[in-house]
Amino acid sequence: MEVYKLTTEQKESLIGKTYDSVQYFNPTLDANGNWFISVEEVNYCLNEDFLWVKDLPTIEYNPVISERF
Repeated sequence: MEVYKLTTEQKESLIGKTYDSVQYFNPTLDANGNWFISVEEVNYCLNEDFLWVKDLPTIEYNPVISERF
């Protein structure tokens, strides 16, 4: 599954911001230490201040796996 890679600075600018006036960006850290947002967040972004997310590079999602005992 592909996701959109963010820099730390880009991640910080998206925290607490909406991409469609209702739903908030949710930058997440993957197992490789990459910050990313989902395809849905990018595709449905209507916020003119953040249309730059449509130009972000894609990466393959590598989930963090936690073991429970």
